Amino acid sequence: PIAVRPQQQPPPVPPAAAPVPAPEPVAPGAVPPGSPRAAPPVIPNSTPNSVPNAVPNGRELTVVLDPAHGGPDAGSRGAAGVVESEIVLNFARAIRQTLQGQGFRVLLTREGNQDPSFDDRSSMINGLRNAVFVTLHVSSTGPVGTVRTYSYGEIATPPVVSATGKPLPETRPGTTRSTAISRTGLIPWDRAQEAYLNASERLAQLTQIQLAQKFGGSPELSLPAAVRQLRTIAAPAIAVEISSVAVSGPAQLAQMTPRLADAVTHAIVDFQVANGGALTTPAAGRGGGPGVGAGPPLGGAH
Repeated sequence: PIAVRPQQQPPPVPPAAAPVPAPEPVAPGAVPPGSPRAAPPVIPNSTPNSVPNAVPNGRELTVVLDPAHGGPDAGSRGAAGVVESEIVLNFARAIRQTLQGQGFRVLLTREGNQDPSFDDRSSMINGLRNAVFVTLHVSSTGPVGTVRTYSYGEIATPPVVSATGKPLPETRPGTTRSTAISRTGLIPWDRAQEAYLNASERLAQLTQIQLAQKFGGSPELSLPAAVRQLRTIAAPAIAVEISSVAVSGPAQLAQMTPRLADAVTHAIVDFQVANGGALTTPAAGRGGGPGVGAGPPLGGAH
């Protein structure tokens, strides 16, 4: 399932000498090694024929696929032996193959049964330019065979006060938190997604259009949700949730793989076309686009 939890906000990091229009690299997070489990059922290769060629724009687009959970965190478990962490890893591998066939560079936040922290996963993309992020989940409930897409909703704006508790000028009525951040060049780690909310919503809508066409009963529109993993991503980012672990066996979910890979790939191509190849400029979001500050220590709890 998708974790929807608030994260304690770390203190801001001093601004760089000159803010840049795209996120500067943050401390990269290395995915810790782990012991592989027994291999789950093989998912068929995806060979979509309807996906158009990616736009040749001279800038290599990177897609970071995040198979949720892993390691001791198995995610949802079904009565028929379906384990979420195993299924989403196979989904991610199939989607990677389809995306690579369209010329995209693809990274996975885990390649086996590891359990990177939320911040480890965020660090993989926050050090990149021209990238998008897709986290994959399998729900514990919901109509079997349907798929939903989420983007992060509004990020609450806490008041900014001085050491004496006096409200700062940037937070006077009518002034947004984004404006205050852009003036100082600071952005807390857990507000990284704020500058990309609109771009993420567009990517989510394009993805849901494809999913609704391929999976009957799926919603026509994407939904906003405070998905924990998305909040700290400094790039267009979405969550895709497949229903559900309550199937008769893993093969029932495996049959969805080619259509899922086709839908995600087609949506990313459409998103790239709509944005002319420049996908991660903060101007496309709702914020002013300052650089991302260093995150909290890696390895935090999920």
